[in-house]
Amino acid sequence: MNPPPAKHIVLIVFDYMGYGDIEPFGRSEIRTPNIRRLAEGGIRYTDFYGAAPICVPSRAAMLTGRYPRHLGIENNIYHGEPGLSTSIKSLPRYFKDAGFATALYGKWHLGYEVADGPNAHGFDDFMGFHEWNIDYYSHKTREGEPALFRNTELAARPGYTTDLFTDSAVDFIRAKGQERFFLYVAYNAALPPYRPPGLENEPDRHDTWINGDRADYAAAVEHLDLGVGRIMDALAAQGIAEQTAVLLTYDHGGAELATKGPFFHGFGTLWEGGIRVPMILHWPNNPAPGSVVTDPGILMDVTPTLLGAAGLEADHTLDGQNLLSPEPRAVERSLHWRINLPDLHANWRARAQRALRRGKWKYLWDGGFEFLYDLEADPGERQNLCYRHPDVFAELKALSASDW
Repeated sequence: MNPPPAKHIVLIVFDYMGYGDIEPFGRSEIRTPNIRRLAEGGIRYTDFYGAAPICVPSRAAMLTGRYPRHLGIENNIYHGEPGLSTSIKSLPRYFKDAGFATALYGKWHLGYEVADGPNAHGFDDFMGFHEWNIDYYSHKTREGEPALFRNTELAARPGYTTDLFTDSAVDFIRAKGQERFFLYVAYNAALPPYRPPGLENEPDRHDTWINGDRADYAAAVEHLDLGVGRIMDALAAQGIAEQTAVLLTYDHGGAELATKGPFFHGFGTLWEGGIRVPMILHWPNNPAPGSVVTDPGILMDVTPTLLGAAGLEADHTLDGQNLLSPEPRAVERSLHWRINLPDLHANWRARAQRALRRGKWKYLWDGGFEFLYDLEADPGERQNLCYRHPDVFAELKALSASDW
């Protein structure tokens, strides 16, 4: 694959969702026709992964192309703790330095202070929040503090967050027109408090953070799909759809209300339900629309892939790979994960885990128990094969503990 460079780059990220809850990847009751059309015109990556099973390290890896452990960010971060350092070059800085206009609408969660915020990392325009989440209508934190920002200042405005972020993205596309741009839309759906759209006149309905149900979750996801459709329509209306590369993915897996497809467990774990995520890549003049890639990929690949889509390269070595590169891989790739956090408030699932995938094989160490799975035959991780394939088990175990 060697597509022509794109003049415009759009990155869309969903949060805390189930792999099986968008149409190209599952069979749930939720309807997402715009996302399905995006996949039909692009490439669907079925074996794609978050870089961590929690938000901050996975998003940091996505925007830098580096493993969380190489960034020194393996936990979620909290108020008073440092965020992603501006000394680490990330996607918005790469694009800004190359003359692209840059914008983020939605969730940042890579630093709470202005010095660590989106504008300090190269975003020209930001409307969103620094927290793990805010309420969809009041835009307050779980503690009741206002948290919606416009650039570096708090900026109260009415509306459902999915619509606010979509509106801002559409306005940005219209304003920039033919100008080169990098647009990052990081929706907070479908995180708790599972607030569905349409409650503008009922602001106190579902007024806690834990009492949503599957119908609320489904409505929030279907509204995300409408947002994706509006963004794609705006690109078409400006006559730039064929000059735009669009990448859609999640940061990690979901939990309570999510449909995880055939996968086991969820958010906060290194089982497939916690780290396997959908990924769709749609770019100009795609020669193979509707194709499917089953080679394993990981969220660090977003940085080199989007840079490559725009005809740019990183100026230092990355852990991620450009998925559009025509160069064959010299060796079979190994993907690593670990969550080994002694501070239990940072890992509320409260157990250390380590995992490695190479080809169809996955090694998993979970709180002292060890597993080997053939993910082609057993994506649900039910048949532990460590005793049937001791050589593979020993090799992957050693790799997982190596200095990667």
